[in-house]
Amino acid sequence: MAKDVLVYIELKDRSVRKVSYEAIEAGKRLRKFFSSKLHVAIIGFQVEILAEYVKGHADYVHVVDEEYLTDFTIDNYAEILHMLVEKTSSSFVIGSHAGYGRFILPKLSGMLDWAILADVTGFELENGRLLFKKPLFGGRVLSYVEVKEGNKVVTTLRPNSFSVSEPSLSGEVIREKIETKKDKKIRFLRAERKEEKKVDLQEADFIICGGRGMKAPENFKILEEIADIMGGRVGASRSVVDANWREYEEQIGKSGKTVSPVLYIGCGVSGAIHHTMGIDTSKTIVAINSDPNAPIFNIADYGIVDDIFAILPVLKEELKKAKEEV
Repeated sequence: MAKDVLVYIELKDRSVRKVSYEAIEAGKRLRKFFSSKLHVAIIGFQVEILAEYVKGHADYVHVVDEEYLTDFTIDNYAEILHMLVEKTSSSFVIGSHAGYGRFILPKLSGMLDWAILADVTGFELENGRLLFKKPLFGGRVLSYVEVKEGNKVVTTLRPNSFSVSEPSLSGEVIREKIETKKDKKIRFLRAERKEEKKVDLQEADFIICGGRGMKAPENFKILEEIADIMGGRVGASRSVVDANWREYEEQIGKSGKTVSPVLYIGCGVSGAIHHTMGIDTSKTIVAINSDPNAPIFNIADYGIVDDIFAILPVLKEELKKAKEEV
């Protein structure tokens, strides 16, 4: 039986985020498995033009472009998605476990009375069974959750878990006119924006992360320089953020952000489980620590046991040279 899929498109400054294309890719795989239709939902104000960027990846692009959506509220977005699920008769809703998605979709699952699988890193088809993959305990355990026949599920995906394929469809763009209820329990007051970093931490292909082994906040300057060379981002362990050395938006781990870069370098990071839970799906993990017994070496692909302040200047210069040669 066909089970249509609805993908929530995560936007940032009226552009489609990379994580949204990854969610669409997951939707395309489910579409193929169930021989169903793939719907995507673009929600916001002055966003209709964005349908041109995603219609090659879907069967239908539902655009809700309304002035009352200028300011984000969870209630409005969840209500709109609820209506689109009913209209499309979708059995799966997929979004990113980043940005607004990880707040909207759990609420949506409650409204629909569907199960939710959060922070999923993939799924597998095994003898006709659909199994969603979810790492546990800092990646030490991989759990597989089966979605049984007839069940409907809301899913959030960990960024960088799916590779994006070329456009292969020719989606129909549908302009939806949806008005939400006026009696909201939450209303928008104001937004205060900090200066944006060059790359979103959860979408960065390169992350260099500092722990307490960096010894002082000023020592993060060399990590910033290395991140700039590589076009990546600086991350921080919880202890560093708790010490007010770095801002919370850079915190990686269970109580911070989950990341999946192509390359993660941990500098003076001990590797406590609440941190490694946030990096376990990184493609390559490099650890630099003077303590050979640091737990991070248990999950690292490559380890350097040495003084980080001896290694980092050398690393910076070598990366600089390599960049100039490209």
